[in-house]
Amino acid sequence: MVARGFLARELLLLASFLFLSVHGQTSGPYFMVTFPAVIESGSEATLCTSLLKPNETLQMTVYLVHDNQNRTLLQETLKEEFHHCSQFKAPQVEGESVQQIRVDVKGEGFEMTEKRRVMFKSYNPLTFIQTDKPIYNPGQTENQFTA
Repeated sequence: MVARGFLARELLLLASFLFLSVHGQTSGPYFMVTFPAVIESGSEATLCTSLLKPNETLQMTVYLVHDNQNRTLLQETLKEEFHHCSQFKAPQVEGESVQQIRVDVKGEGFEMTEKRRVMFKSYNPLTFIQTDKPIYNPGQTENQFTA
C-alpha cells in the first residue's frame, strides 16, 4: 500500500513537471484528425479535422493508404484556425481489412506526418424469425413475429 502511494506521487510529480515544461510554448501549429477505429465496409464514414494556431500557410492532406496506394480524403490550404467534418465512402472489403490513414501537414517552416490504423469490416445481414411456439405439427397455422 505504501509503495503504491509512493509510485502515484512520483507519477503526479512527473506529470506536473512535463506540464510545466510544455505549458505556454507556441512553437508551431497543432492539428487533430478523428475517425472511428472500426468502419463498416461500404458505408459513409465521418472524418473530422482541426488545425489550431497556424503560424504560416499550411497544406493539410489526409490519405487512406492500402497496398501502397493513396486515396485522398481531404486536401486543404489553411491560413487560419480550421475545424471541419466531412463524409467519405468506406472501401468495400470482404471480411476485415486494416488500412492506414495518413495526415501530412506542410508549410515553409513546418512539416509533420502522422499515421494511424483503421479497420474496415463487412457485416453479414441476419434475419431473426420468432414464432409463438417451438414446434408445429403438419396442418397447424403459425403466428410469426419478425424483428
